Amino acid sequence: MGLAQELETKLGVKPEIHASWPGSLDVLVDGKTVFSKRAAGRAPNPGEVAALIAGAQPAAQRTN
Repeated sequence: MGLAQELETKLGVKPEIHASWPGSLDVLVDGKTVFSKRAAGRAPNPGEVAALIAGAQPAAQRTN
């Protein structure tokens, strides 16, 4: 399962994923960056981006 599909399935959000210049990866939700590979210096671990988004959402907005 790809990252976008994981986020849509687990959290019901449609992320904007920007993968460009060699190794660049940014994940945005509602225009806000929730993960940047450049800033972190590494790729996200499985489930990491979903956990970041879930932790940032008010409980009333969570689908799971």
